[in-house]
Amino acid sequence: MNSRTIDTTIHSDGFEEIEKAKLPSRLRATDMKVTGEPLDPTNIGRIIKPRELVDIIELTPLNRSETILYNQLLANAWNNIRTQPIHKVLKASLRGTHESNDRLELAFDKLMGAWAKIRARDPQTNEMATFRVHLLGTNKEEDRDDGYFYYTFPPDLLAVIQQSKAWATIKSHIMYALRSKYSIRLYEMVERRIGLMKQYEDFSVDEFRAMLGVPEGKLDRFADFNKHCLKPALAEVNQLTDFTVEVMAIKKGRTVEKLRLAWFKKSPAQLRAAHDEREKSRIGRQARWHG
Repeated sequence: MNSRTIDTTIHSDGFEEIEKAKLPSRLRATDMKVTGEPLDPTNIGRIIKPRELVDIIELTPLNRSETILYNQLLANAWNNIRTQPIHKVLKASLRGTHESNDRLELAFDKLMGAWAKIRARDPQTNEMATFRVHLLGTNKEEDRDDGYFYYTFPPDLLAVIQQSKAWATIKSHIMYALRSKYSIRLYEMVERRIGLMKQYEDFSVDEFRAMLGVPEGKLDRFADFNKHCLKPALAEVNQLTDFTVEVMAIKKGRTVEKLRLAWFKKSPAQLRAAHDEREKSRIGRQARWHG
């Protein structure tokens, strides 16, 4: 799937915006239900992820495995997240194709210490605010390999989640197919926006880097960010997901001032091609991207 590169200078009138904003919804993210079997990479499931956790700024950057694990924990808890303070899940259901829990234990430790910044409306003042929160609350892991993991979410994070009125519907089989953390974050960003009445959104370069989870001090040069993060993520998302994504540079002189993220739903033929590609072996996939 060819996508427009981000090397092109574009103007502010390059796209037609259908409407300025979507009408407010009375539904909250917690009214939506997780369905299917989202913890199983071999099955189809639907994960609900609120806007505030999609457009998050990681102060403790997570890798691909940790990002997926957090989505699994969120999915496992979601349908009872308003009423149940403690959640439990079999560790074996979180480790995918791995036979031991070694990687899982390291990921639990990482999530326990992970901080993030979230922009949300303060439930107490009804004003927009920046929250700095832990992603995971207190938890307990049973020692035996077939044991349970018990966990909570911090109260301040729960307060934000429970008032959220926007969300991404993440298709778990697509999430597992994506091999890069940056691809997963880009996929989530578009899933959160695909139902809106607009077809693009502008970000500063720093905002876009942060939302993709690029660690501070890594890929600082735009050329490196473009080559090693943006272009591979775009290629993978365009080949494996249900929509086409373009990221274009808006320049002032030689300086990239903004990045424009645009998204388009695929045709039935394109959807079949994406499905067929997900069913194929990952071996040779990169060659097929460029073929």
